[in-house]
Amino acid sequence: MNKSQPLVSAEGVGKSFGSIRAVQRISFEVLPQQIFSLLGPNGAGKSTLVRMLIGMLPPDEGTFVWRNSSGATVPLDRAKIGYLPEDRGLYKDQPVAATLEYFAGLRGLNRTESKRVSQLWIERLGLTQYAKSKLETLSKGNQQKVQIASAVLHRPALLVLDEPFSGLDPINQELMVNLIREIRAEGTTVLLSAHQLNLIERLADHVMIIAKGQKVLSGTVEEICHGEHGGKTLRVEFEQPIAANLLTEIQAHGDVRGLLLEQPNLIAMQFGPNQKQLEWLNKLQQWGAIRTFQSSSTSLHEIYLRVANDGLPQKEPSDV
Repeated sequence: MNKSQPLVSAEGVGKSFGSIRAVQRISFEVLPQQIFSLLGPNGAGKSTLVRMLIGMLPPDEGTFVWRNSSGATVPLDRAKIGYLPEDRGLYKDQPVAATLEYFAGLRGLNRTESKRVSQLWIERLGLTQYAKSKLETLSKGNQQKVQIASAVLHRPALLVLDEPFSGLDPINQELMVNLIREIRAEGTTVLLSAHQLNLIERLADHVMIIAKGQKVLSGTVEEICHGEHGGKTLRVEFEQPIAANLLTEIQAHGDVRGLLLEQPNLIAMQFGPNQKQLEWLNKLQQWGAIRTFQSSSTSLHEIYLRVANDGLPQKEPSDV
């Protein structure tokens, strides 16, 4: 496929539910063999956007344009899409092998091919010993592996993964990262929605952040972290808890792009790339004794918190 032509383009798509505008005229494009990450807080409109993309919901306005390997526009073919929903839907009282064979059949594979492909994925994901076990007897991590296999075993052109890392321990999260990379290398385009921004930063070729149904930021991780929303983060640990009026005063200052209260005595201040942080350290020393400080480039995680939450001072959530 011509990688310069998008696999799918969204052109001003919007969706309302009564008086609620869930998605407000969003446009974007996903290139072939790209890992495209869709980010946003709960209620931002991500699930609605994904469901419109894969044909589960019709948009009220705008359209999605799909292209084939020659770059010509074609109708949506749901048989070429794999979908891992956030709300899992496997039959937990069924054996692993039978489950995968069933889903392969739903995707149009004949019985012989369904058995062959299911066995390949069972071996690939290290589930051989559980092939005849009911899903409900497996760990959450292994259930997640079966769910992933059910979405990808028919080799879709587009694989949509909604929270694929949910419930996985760090080891299985790493296995999932490698699996997503392998799937992309085999020719599948991946649209990924997840809250683990440290993993997104490693995986994504392109990131789009939405909030309140609107696109607020889009680009590669490098473009986002080194562009107008990037810069430097200064973490300052005080000897004593930080007074609320001090937080308000810092936040109101024009130099400060974002402020997070990470602990009662620890703040993270975000600046543009040209801001002199030493001047701010001198100011902060006048307001309280400083125990430690550290300067670093602003991460995708920090930029996300700022643009998705209007930059309000707050304690940083453990799972954004």
